[in-house]
Amino acid sequence: MTLALILSNQKIKVTIVDKNSKKNLSKFKDKRTSAISQGSTRLLKNIGIWEKIKKNAQPINKIKVSEGLNGFKINFNSHSLNEGPLGFIVDNQFLKKIFFEKINDSIYVDFIDDFEIKEIRQNENNASIYSNKGKFNAQLLVGADGRYSKMRYFANIKSFFHDYKQVAFVFSIIHDKPHNSSAIEIFFPSGPLALLPMLNKKRNESSVVWTVEAYKKNELLNSNNFKKEFIKNYANVFGNIKKISKPVIYNLNIFSCYEYFKKRTVLIGDACQAIHPIAGQGLNLGFRDALQLGKVLIESKNLGLDLGSHSILNDYTLKRLVDKNLLVQATHRLNKLFSNNSFLMRKFRDTGLRIFNKSDFLKRQSMLFAMGLRNFDF
Repeated sequence: MTLALILSNQKIKVTIVDKNSKKNLSKFKDKRTSAISQGSTRLLKNIGIWEKIKKNAQPINKIKVSEGLNGFKINFNSHSLNEGPLGFIVDNQFLKKIFFEKINDSIYVDFIDDFEIKEIRQNENNASIYSNKGKFNAQLLVGADGRYSKMRYFANIKSFFHDYKQVAFVFSIIHDKPHNSSAIEIFFPSGPLALLPMLNKKRNESSVVWTVEAYKKNELLNSNNFKKEFIKNYANVFGNIKKISKPVIYNLNIFSCYEYFKKRTVLIGDACQAIHPIAGQGLNLGFRDALQLGKVLIESKNLGLDLGSHSILNDYTLKRLVDKNLLVQATHRLNKLFSNNSFLMRKFRDTGLRIFNKSDFLKRQSMLFAMGLRNFDF
């Protein structure tokens, strides 16, 4: 939807096809929240959607990272950069609703629902989709259909896959003390625990992403075990907990494509790289995919070029290569580094965190990168 809005702003016609019905999409339930970086907010502002999102977005002004409950802590503060908040936390259901409304209002975007792809054929001149609603031709097909992408399968694009043997419990908590626009990430050998501030004018609320080993899932699903174990790890960061919502569980794995396009099909977002939520960067990486692909296609359209040509899609690949690989590898290695209880690794991590915390340069550069303000495009 982001890419469609970028292109429609330049009066380029786009068709979105979706297997779901519009009715189901408008009522779709999603208990998760998304971290939207400062750089992503600027993209969303340019396509005329951020002002509607901002009113329900909770700014993140501080991020506190530690290893375990008594480990060394690193503090990131937005005031050290003068770029505004480090990011924002937004409810996914609200976010999708705003995008969907904007798409439906655009005269340059056609949205076809209840769509089932039967076959895709591609040649030198165009790509054809054969579906339950007939045949559709286009210069370019964009696969933006998520972690378990069917477009990736149809295009025969190979990917790296790794199962972390971890699950994420996603839920929200009501707590005594205000979060003061702070996000907390505590690394345990079983996986990270992230507390993300939420906007709630009546109560102190945070969204939680708690990662644990997959084999512990059934044991923790016992409500008493779940609450008891979580409170132990939570360690009253924001005071006593008044309420815990019912958790939604997600298996954690990684997909990373070896190539971003094949013939006239290009993949963006989670269809191309679905990463560990350890840094909250998956959606922002997808936004940057949409931004760069949009720029390349708009420039090519203005020059009268074939939007599905190899040279144009290769240009997009080169612009995204460093950013994508850096984040894929960083999140993958970071999870591996902290998800173990080796004595030597603990000492190594502790030393590394202390060195990092003493370097204003390293902290500044890492904040700019996480905020989406450090450009790695060519």
